[in-house]
Amino acid sequence: MKGLRIGIPKEFFEQGVSAEVAEAVQKAIEKLQELGATVEECSLPHTEYALAAYYIIAPAECSSNLARFDGVKYGHRTKELAGHIGLTEKTRDEGFGDEVKQRIMIGTYALSAGYYDAYYKRAQQARTLILRDYLAAFERFDVLATPVVPTPAFKVGEKADPMAMKLADVCTLPINLAGVPAMSVPCGFVSGLPVGLQLIAKHFDEETLFRVGSAYEQATEWHNQHPTL
Repeated sequence: MKGLRIGIPKEFFEQGVSAEVAEAVQKAIEKLQELGATVEECSLPHTEYALAAYYIIAPAECSSNLARFDGVKYGHRTKELAGHIGLTEKTRDEGFGDEVKQRIMIGTYALSAGYYDAYYKRAQQARTLILRDYLAAFERFDVLATPVVPTPAFKVGEKADPMAMKLADVCTLPINLAGVPAMSVPCGFVSGLPVGLQLIAKHFDEETLFRVGSAYEQATEWHNQHPTL
C-alpha cells in the first residue's frame, strides 16, 4: 500500500449520502492511509449527469436487445400458442416483469424517430464526458474510493417509489457508464446492517483493486462479521 495514490471524489459525498455511511467510508479511507496510501480529494464534475444518462442508455440497449426475444430458441416460452406473432407477444407478456417492460418502453421511446438525437445521442455524449473525468483522475490516482450506496440498507418493501430505488444506484452507475472496474469491500455497520467501501481503478487494472481490497481486509475484521437478520 505504500505510495499508493487514492483519490476521493467529492461528488460522491454530496448526492444524498447519509452521515452514517459517509462516516464509515471515511474511517475506511483513513485506515488505507494508515497502511501507507496517500489520500487527496478530487472531482469528477460530470457525475451529476450519470443517473439520467444511464436511465436512457440502459433502457435503449434493453429495448434493442429484447426486441429479438421470441421464446422460440431459448428462455421462457408460453404454452398458449397462437401463431408466431401471438407466441411472441404472449411470451413477452408472461416472461418480462414490470421493471423490464418499463425499460423496454422507455428505451423504445428514446430510440424513436424525433427523439433519438434529443435523448439517446445526448446521453451518449454525457457518457463520454463522464469517461473523460475518470481518465483524467487516473492520471493522478491509482484508485478512487467512494461509498457503494448513499444510505443504509432499507427494509424489504420499504422503498415503493421507483425513483427512490433508482437513486440508490447513484454511486455505482457512473462506474458502469465509464466502463472501469470497481469492487465493494465491507467497511462497517449502520443500524446492524453492512456498509460498503467502493474501490475504483483504471481500465484493466483489477490487480490493483484486489491488492487494495486484500490489504484492507487483512487490517480489519468487517468482512468476518455478519448482520443479525
